[in-house]
Amino acid sequence: MRLSAWIGLGVLLGAGAAQPEPMLREEVRVEVDGVTERWRLEWRDPPELDCIETDFVTCSCRGFAYAESGKLDLIRLRPGKPAERIPLTPLFEFEGLDPEGENVKAVLRRWRPAAGDDEILPDAWLQVLARRKQLPAMVLGDYDHDGHAREFVLQTKAMACGMRAAVLIGVDRRDGRVRALGSAEHPERPLVLEPETWALLLKSARIESVEQPCFDHGSEGEHVVRVNADKEGLHATCETYECAETGQRGTLLSIETF
Repeated sequence: MRLSAWIGLGVLLGAGAAQPEPMLREEVRVEVDGVTERWRLEWRDPPELDCIETDFVTCSCRGFAYAESGKLDLIRLRPGKPAERIPLTPLFEFEGLDPEGENVKAVLRRWRPAAGDDEILPDAWLQVLARRKQLPAMVLGDYDHDGHAREFVLQTKAMACGMRAAVLIGVDRRDGRVRALGSAEHPERPLVLEPETWALLLKSARIESVEQPCFDHGSEGEHVVRVNADKEGLHATCETYECAETGQRGTLLSIETF
């Protein structure tokens, strides 16, 4: 369910609702080459409430509930430099329903569902969320293991139940620009992994993640993603294995480099 009218917005977001557009969602300070930068997530227009529903485990909202959606930019502010605006909305997939991308929206989780939410009356949602702790969207970490915590994971899609996709936003070591980071082999396109795989990479520079087990959602193959980080950047492959009747991993069928 989406509440697009934003009735009671002033109650929900406080004094910030009266500020002119764009609307600030969040700001963090990031150390880059000895300089303190400010990174701001800004909505171009007041966002809509999204994935506000009692059945918050539906496939399309897995990992997003409860959320806001709209056109989203990352603003990079550096001392003595012009502001850099990085559009984040194009990173969110639209399932081919809108080939021109005009109606693509970014979705950011803002509140965590809680027990008893199925008893909330429709007219009471805004008041309930106004009292609930807001979740940060930019949680910085050293995902590429270069010694600097200047990347954050951004979920961009929820697929068949339990499966999600996310990219890594951070400073590209090739040119110092902020973008959705790619692999060392394919720096021109964002590296898309499940959030759980990114979480493993934060803990170790070399990881293995089974992103799709045998027979999961009808899959006849098991997909194993391997990622390692070194001085060249991130290296990622996906190995597809045949599934035995017992459900165990069988013969290696193919290896794809991300």
